[in-house]
Amino acid sequence: MKKIIIFGVIGVVIVAAVLVVVLVVLPGQKEKVLPDLKFPLEEMYTNIPVGDDAGSYKILKLQMTIIYKDEKFTEILTTKSDEIIDYLNGYFRDITLETVNRKNGKDRVKEEITEELIQLLETDAENIQTVIFPQFIIQ
Repeated sequence: MKKIIIFGVIGVVIVAAVLVVVLVVLPGQKEKVLPDLKFPLEEMYTNIPVGDDAGSYKILKLQMTIIYKDEKFTEILTTKSDEIIDYLNGYFRDITLETVNRKNGKDRVKEEITEELIQLLETDAENIQTVIFPQFIIQ
């Protein structure tokens, strides 16, 4: 009978210890979340077509910032910034002002640019989170 009580107490202590670990210790050990890093490109001007009328353009003044995770990637962004700017010039000459002005048009532009940057810079979506436009002015 004493053995049953002793084993019962030991079982209760083990269950209590497991509950303490599961409910108190494990939730306190969160995975480290890396902060988002920002790589701002220089302010740039480019043409953006207006409608389907060939030769009709407006001037787009923009500044873009790339949001990414890997600190080591800063050097790659720095060395390839001219290629990124070249891509942006071509991108905005190939879409129209109407595309940007549609509902969610700017969001779609951000997605397309982000996807292209992932390929251009040979990285993945875990690294390049998105792009933002602190300046996006059409004149």
